[in-house]
Amino acid sequence: MKDQRGFRPVVPALYSVRVQPGVRIPMRDGICLSARIVSPVADKAFPAVIIYHPYRKDDFAFDQEAVHRHLAERGIVGVQLDVRGTGSSEGRCTDEYLPVEQQDGFDAVEWLAAQPWCNGRIGMWGCSYSGFTAIQVAMQRPPHLKAIFPMCATDDRYADDCHYSQGGSLRMYYDVGFYGGFMVALNALPPLESELGEQWAASWMDRLQGSEPFILQWIKHQVDSDYWRGASLRPRYERIECPVYLVGGWRDGYVNAMMRMYRELSCPKWLLIGPWSHNLPSVSIPGPRIDFINEMARFFLHYLAQEDTSFETQPAVTVYMQEDVKPGRTAANIPGNWREDAGLPDQGSNELVLFLTAEGGMKRQAPSDSFAHSLDYRPTLGTGNGYWSGGGLMHYLAADQREDEAFSLTYTSEPFTEDQHLLGWPEVVLLGSSSVPVMTFVAKLSDVAPDGKSTLIVDGSLNGTRRDSLTTPSPLEPGRIYELRIPMNPTGWVLKTGHRLRLAVSCADFPNLWPTPEAGSIRVVGASNGFVSRVRLPRVTPADSASAPAPFLPPPALPAVLRSNGEFPRQEITVDQINSTVTARASSGRSVVLPDGARFDFRSRYECVASAIVPAEATVHGVHTFRRASLGDIIETKADCMLRSSATALHLSISLEVRRNGEIFFQRQWTSSEPRRLL
Repeated sequence: MKDQRGFRPVVPALYSVRVQPGVRIPMRDGICLSARIVSPVADKAFPAVIIYHPYRKDDFAFDQEAVHRHLAERGIVGVQLDVRGTGSSEGRCTDEYLPVEQQDGFDAVEWLAAQPWCNGRIGMWGCSYSGFTAIQVAMQRPPHLKAIFPMCATDDRYADDCHYSQGGSLRMYYDVGFYGGFMVALNALPPLESELGEQWAASWMDRLQGSEPFILQWIKHQVDSDYWRGASLRPRYERIECPVYLVGGWRDGYVNAMMRMYRELSCPKWLLIGPWSHNLPSVSIPGPRIDFINEMARFFLHYLAQEDTSFETQPAVTVYMQEDVKPGRTAANIPGNWREDAGLPDQGSNELVLFLTAEGGMKRQAPSDSFAHSLDYRPTLGTGNGYWSGGGLMHYLAADQREDEAFSLTYTSEPFTEDQHLLGWPEVVLLGSSSVPVMTFVAKLSDVAPDGKSTLIVDGSLNGTRRDSLTTPSPLEPGRIYELRIPMNPTGWVLKTGHRLRLAVSCADFPNLWPTPEAGSIRVVGASNGFVSRVRLPRVTPADSASAPAPFLPPPALPAVLRSNGEFPRQEITVDQINSTVTARASSGRSVVLPDGARFDFRSRYECVASAIVPAEATVHGVHTFRRASLGDIIETKADCMLRSSATALHLSISLEVRRNGEIFFQRQWTSSEPRRLL
């Protein structure tokens, strides 16, 4: 149901709000987690929703309180919860998504449901890590968890996370250059003294001595295994029984998992996908940005408070169908329209199949003769692509693809004579071979406008050694032709009349993927032994809602809970023409002033280096610093992380330095070398 302006019903503010910081929630082993609870002021019981992550509710992630204030005004208690060993929670943190972390989430749900202010019905929500924890705690089925609202999260921690790609390649810039190194420094910060009291110093020192960098485990486990399955919903989707509202973005690294979860879950489910990046739909660049909090409030009030928000009358699937836009690193908005459907279309029900031709074309008729096109491996190729999930960057969208296509094998269709509406997973199947045992096959599909500009629609890659299995890879036999199915992300896109589709095939995606170790080449063959190289496009009929007004209001003006300044990011690609190396550098940061006057600063920088001559020798180096100044006490943490490769191994070094009022307080180093398992 929509109001007369075409928007979905808006939940009004009804209550004033109170905040309880530093609420201690006991776990079954005696450890206490720290929570901030934002509640409506009224003499009645309310439902509660939890956001659960290690990003420190009291400083780095303090601004999430604004969302909970908005929800509390509408009758939903908001709970910000620090993961064990992080923020102001007790204990140690040695890896992400451990079994004890999921168990803690279960215990927190049940403790909150038993409080006198709660009606006994709990939800969970969050973006990224907190979206993961919502899914993982729902897998444990605590009795009082009644609904979850995960955004930008995954069901598969190996093949659809920030460490390894769907096709089994090691990601490059993200873990050391951003997330993994960032967490080393963040986890070294102390809890709030106001919460721990006389136990503060001992608790902080125990954290420093007992916590471990997550990256050590990620580099050790290079193939799919029980390590990754422990916190993965896939393939046992039946474990989630409560209603789920999934929110993703076409430019987010987890959109594949979000759509797959919708397809596989059998519980009550909804799906919303916009043009967004790895961020909240209210602040994402690109937009259009929307009032997702109203959607969340309607969902939770329906399932947690049994209120009539007209929620179940709306279509189950709402996606943004994107259209051609001038390619570039930033775009305020992506042109297109919202589409509403009762569900996802069946994959393959209305597909368009295009076959690769010897002339570099794509046609609807299978070729009568085969061909073979060769391409030399260029390890530094890929700088025209977008950055996987943004990685803390603002300038992360894909550039004009012609700069990468010049060094790729390209296949381009004829201009389309009518609009092609694509929704779902494209399929790229290549008959390919490699001259060396380890090689990555990268595929990009682009929208080529009449003026020649090439806008990336979606991409994918396959480490050829994982062609049959992500658990037991095997080398490629040089020269042997394999049928290679390149895992592609899904898309929602309208190819306009007069535009063409282009497939670009290469062997690298720098700095997104780690270069494979040996110089060599690939071949793409048109047909062999009854198989053909082809692209399948998931077409749908145009939606009746395509010309309707947008169903969402623009983002609300949330209350200012802190003062924040972002550091203007730096981003550059440098080519060393003497040594034939390419370096990708980036830096970012922000500063916030908290309500109690404390100042919190974050700075991050990284550089990735790849060599066109010696591809085995690649490096990523990240430096991440935090500084918290409160009542004359200044605590600084710095994590310096480097991952480099040789032909046979990956070498990781991490140093942590903690200063208090300018003096060295704590130092620790970690080193690890792991054999390359066909990466």
